[in-house]
Amino acid sequence: MMTTVVSDPLSAARSVADILRLDAAGVDDTWALSSSTTTTLRNTGIFRAFTPRSLGGLEADPMRVFDAIEVMSYADGSVGWCAMLGGALSALGGMMPADGAAELFTDPDTIVAGSFDPNCGVAIEAEGGYRLSGRWPLASGSCHANWFICGAVILRDGAPVMLPHGVPLMREFLVPVSAVNVIDTWDSTGLRGTASNDFAVEGVFVPQRNTVWFAEPPVETGPLYRMPPIAMFAALIAAVPLGVARHAIDEFVAMAATKVPVMSQAVLADKAVSHAALGRAKVSVDASRTHVRSIVQTVWDKVVEGRPPTLADRGELWNASAYAGHTALAAIDALYTAAGATSVYRRSPLDRCLRDARTAVQHVCLQEQSFELMGRMMNGRDSLASVWGMDYRGEI
Repeated sequence: MMTTVVSDPLSAARSVADILRLDAAGVDDTWALSSSTTTTLRNTGIFRAFTPRSLGGLEADPMRVFDAIEVMSYADGSVGWCAMLGGALSALGGMMPADGAAELFTDPDTIVAGSFDPNCGVAIEAEGGYRLSGRWPLASGSCHANWFICGAVILRDGAPVMLPHGVPLMREFLVPVSAVNVIDTWDSTGLRGTASNDFAVEGVFVPQRNTVWFAEPPVETGPLYRMPPIAMFAALIAAVPLGVARHAIDEFVAMAATKVPVMSQAVLADKAVSHAALGRAKVSVDASRTHVRSIVQTVWDKVVEGRPPTLADRGELWNASAYAGHTALAAIDALYTAAGATSVYRRSPLDRCLRDARTAVQHVCLQEQSFELMGRMMNGRDSLASVWGMDYRGEI
């Protein structure tokens, strides 16, 4: 299958938003995106958004990608989530060894899924590479990916290789779908169409060229690859609940125009309680969206100017992303409550939005630990040993 190459994923996302919404109608029951939805996403270019231009990718501005993911998430949360993950992981094409990147990313149909978690796998050093084994959860996009990323601890002589500061040596590995056993475990509350199944690998040889670690200098020199990749990933994740929240706001307006509450002579749209919930939802979503976008833009401007991002920049991205996700969830929850019993049915768009946003904020990048870590950093305490330091490259 050949992908239609586009120059701007945001414009492409806007042009297919209605198609995505219609195609995604059944994902709550199928637990995966349909082949037609996957094809539509491929043709927006989102899965090559961060692939280097040298490999035929878009190497796109992160702000355009953030906005494209939000548009797709407005159409459907599961669609937006899969677009987000595949788009973010296309940045590996600028970080891996050049020969490994060419192997994966010159193919316009490459989509990567998987799990970063290095605690789930072990990699035994071998001639020219590693022997990888493990089982990882939550591989969103497992139904349509053809490569999987797997984190693992490096073993030598049967024991973890320890670094001077007391933590084991870790690495990420890229393996083809043919070497992966996808395990049907995805039975979720929300984001049901993401096929976020477990997957396992047993004794698979991975050449050195198909490995990467986020704290290492990127191979490509463009500003996109000087962005902190995991912290930028957090911001892209936040675009999903923000898009879902905008959808919930519009669905509430449409529903309130016709719903007559029990023992009332007026529609919900004439009730003060709905006015307050709607007004608060709009301003909170708009404000948190503006904030996280401003942080992304600030860090992007910095790297474009040739200034390295700091650990504090990473913290700002994580903190703003977590806040945006939780604010979006709270806004949807308030509208769900104001809608009364209408919202409790699974067929209700508000129910779908609430479930999708609730599931999204469970991701490590949006969990409330970011607020604690920000406070630690502001008090001069070490945050480098946390997940915030996973992509820290020693920049001043």
